[in-house]
Amino acid sequence: MTSGPLLPGWYPLLRARDLRGAPVLRVLADTPLRLWREKGGIAAVAAASAAARPALEADGWIFAAGDDPPTDTGTGPPLLPPPFRKILIEGRVRAGLGDVGENILDTTHTSVVHQGYLRRPGSRRPVEASIESGDGWISATYPPGAAPSGWGARLLSAHRYTIRDTFRAPATADVSYTDAGKPVFAARFRLAPVSVDETYVAGTIAVPGNGLAAHVKLAALRLFFQRIFAEDRAILELIGENREVHGPAPLVFAPQDLLRPGIEAILAGRCPQVPRPRVGLLV
Repeated sequence: MTSGPLLPGWYPLLRARDLRGAPVLRVLADTPLRLWREKGGIAAVAAASAAARPALEADGWIFAAGDDPPTDTGTGPPLLPPPFRKILIEGRVRAGLGDVGENILDTTHTSVVHQGYLRRPGSRRPVEASIESGDGWISATYPPGAAPSGWGARLLSAHRYTIRDTFRAPATADVSYTDAGKPVFAARFRLAPVSVDETYVAGTIAVPGNGLAAHVKLAALRLFFQRIFAEDRAILELIGENREVHGPAPLVFAPQDLLRPGIEAILAGRCPQVPRPRVGLLV
């Protein structure tokens, strides 16, 4: 995360089900916040020693506004066309917004960190990613050859899908899988800075349909994401130690960091640029 004011927008703080009768304390960008429900079931937020902040309940989460009140009253487009089933997962990671957002949307790291069940060892292949951007967003689209190919991914048929990874202001990472243009899986990770080097992750995972097959698939996805999240957290939490060793060294983008420069631009309030609309890499 680039230190400075929070971008306008909504930042997740906790699951809606966890805000009931008693007030709840959370921290947003080093600011302690107190949350409670007023009459009518509306969530309200006030800082411990500052003016009240607008709050929003949506999609199973409680959100607080950034430093400037958002102009919108929503938290993004629907994950999938209805009907669909979803599950919510959450956690805190000792890493900044930019590091966490890039990790979620970095398809190349799965060949190393998630070998075996998500990626078959030694199965990296050349693919070409398509990069697009606009005001407040940047995305990368990968052909089916880049999809996970390990036993777990094949169990869910994920190895044959097209992947689209998108980062949107103020701090949302979306992942979607499609089969011939038809959505088959989507995940949205809304991020909130607890501090410069700690991030709260509010994840929503969804699959089409509302029957037994969708329920079983979501149950399997929950297990996979719990393992993925644990492995990614272990890697992310080494970043702080690494930066301490290297002191004030500048942030350097590797060729495979397709979205990271754009993510940094968005977090700094700038429009992301795409120097190369198509990039070849090994996944």
